[in-house]
Amino acid sequence: MRFEVLGPVRVTHGDDVAPVAGAVRLGLLGLLLAHANAPVPAETLLDALWDTTDSPDPQRLHLTVHRLRRAMGEPERLLLDPGGYVLRVAPRELDAQVFDEVLEQAEHTDDPCRRASLLRRALRLWRGEAYQGLDLCPLAGDAERLTERRDAAREQLYAAELDCGRHETVVADLAALVRRHPLREHLHALLMTALWRSGRQADALAVYRAVRRTLVDELGVEPGPELRDLERRILAGGDDLTPRAVSPVA
Repeated sequence: MRFEVLGPVRVTHGDDVAPVAGAVRLGLLGLLLAHANAPVPAETLLDALWDTTDSPDPQRLHLTVHRLRRAMGEPERLLLDPGGYVLRVAPRELDAQVFDEVLEQAEHTDDPCRRASLLRRALRLWRGEAYQGLDLCPLAGDAERLTERRDAAREQLYAAELDCGRHETVVADLAALVRRHPLREHLHALLMTALWRSGRQADALAVYRAVRRTLVDELGVEPGPELRDLERRILAGGDDLTPRAVSPVA
């Protein structure tokens, strides 16, 4: 059995997806997976799943838990203990936990090509946005944490690819990411480096001018030291454009 939250929440058995349907059941599954192997109080689940000014009805929760147990196919996984409901998840069954583990392996790998391979493996686990489709306040923090780690992992990936000399192969991917994240300065620095190493000095400088214009127009600030220093080195025609160190994935 596998549990997945890096996209729409679901349970799979091999190639088969368990028939967990309905917003409330999926919401319950998401809340339990966000606290896998730890009890979630019934009151927390009732408040999150049913927006009502009346006293929440515990019977609605009991019925939803029963239906989720049946849909998962392994009812013994979902237990009630004195602290609340617990969903038992074995090691490496939850994609978010696997994602965190692979990122940790990448962080402790000195070989940039090996690091790039691990980061690509971690990023392939994503099928959309974290807890996609579940608009529940208790999930917002974990969804934000996972999204930030994914974005940082992408930056580390392309820094590792540049360390491996794959500057020409990553230009298109970096250009697409820059369009999606126009204010992330380090992505622009990576794209400028990739373009410079590919013999495209004019294009690298055009990226700098574009991000500077965006930062000034939208935030009223000039580019930070990394981008300014990179522009200076490109203009000087230096051959020392090694990738800047990226902070470890938090």
